[in-house]
Amino acid sequence: MVCDQPVFAPEYGLYSHRIGDLWLAGGASNTGGAALARFFTTEAIREISHRIDGNKLTGLDYYPLPAPGERFPINDPAFEPRMTPRPDDDAEFLQGLFEGIANVEALGYRRLAEFGAPQLACIYTVGGGAANEAWNRIRGSILGVPLRRSASDEAAVGVARLARRGVERRPPT
Repeated sequence: MVCDQPVFAPEYGLYSHRIGDLWLAGGASNTGGAALARFFTTEAIREISHRIDGNKLTGLDYYPLPAPGERFPINDPAFEPRMTPRPDDDAEFLQGLFEGIANVEALGYRRLAEFGAPQLACIYTVGGGAANEAWNRIRGSILGVPLRRSASDEAAVGVARLARRGVERRPPT
């Protein structure tokens, strides 16, 4: 999350990086793609996602992790994954995993706010998951804010923009 001030809470794995006059606050969770990859290939996720109705939540209470241990928003090296019960329908199971990841993300934003970050207003999303419409509907529903897809998924584009900003601000020599 972009903040005016740094936000730190090491006991929750929360840290901040300076970006110009602002701070990028957050943490690195172990949930996400690696947890999904335990059960599905990228192609299977793409295919099964077309059968998900992201407008109706499953109610499954998952905390998807690839193995025990979490860093943020819960900092506990022994934290156990929670991915049961597993429905017979792969689409319902995948949706439950998506919902679990989105719930971890929501907890992360609440944790940020708890330590002084601003309230979440919108999310700019990048990466492979950003192209998955079912995932985006689920995230939007759980997070309750607009999701906006970034113009480019390439990390180099963001770095180039930051470099350009730095050069434009540099006083003439």
